[in-house]
Amino acid sequence: MYPPADPWGEPTEPQPLYGRASVPVPSAPLREPTAELPPVLATAPRRPVRPAPVSWQKVKKASRRNMSDGWGFTAAGLIVVFCGWGVWAAAGRGSGTSPWPGLVLALLVTAFIFVLARFLGYVVLERMWGRNRPHARWSHFLAGLFLTVAGVSYLINTRFMVDTWVRDLWDYLGEQWRRVV
Repeated sequence: MYPPADPWGEPTEPQPLYGRASVPVPSAPLREPTAELPPVLATAPRRPVRPAPVSWQKVKKASRRNMSDGWGFTAAGLIVVFCGWGVWAAAGRGSGTSPWPGLVLALLVTAFIFVLARFLGYVVLERMWGRNRPHARWSHFLAGLFLTVAGVSYLINTRFMVDTWVRDLWDYLGEQWRRVV
């Protein structure tokens, strides 16, 4: 930093280490147009084109893209109904009846709910109100909700589940309620 100060000498001001510097900025050379880079003529600025709202799906056809937007709701409902149906079917083995008609009926009713929701959306939104339907999320939501309710009902109607988990939970909640009251 600074040299050690002499306490008996004459006081001197230390030289600052930092200061302002001026650096000359060279001017940019004028570029001449070449055959490789043709000159760009100044035109009026173009209005930016606003893209239509598109689903994150990579479906090429717009009608299929609109129909598949929101499929996650239906997929989640399918997982729930398949798991619930699987537990119900495994618990009822040896009963002599096939568990497949229950699953098939749930899937057919779900398809009917989806088609009905799409049709009502078409009638109400497009025909009566004159608006467009940009997606099928509500239809998928209703279908997924029905599938989830069907899957939970399969679980509730499983004797194993009722005898063990539901009864234990009910007893536990009753016990906690008696402590509070």
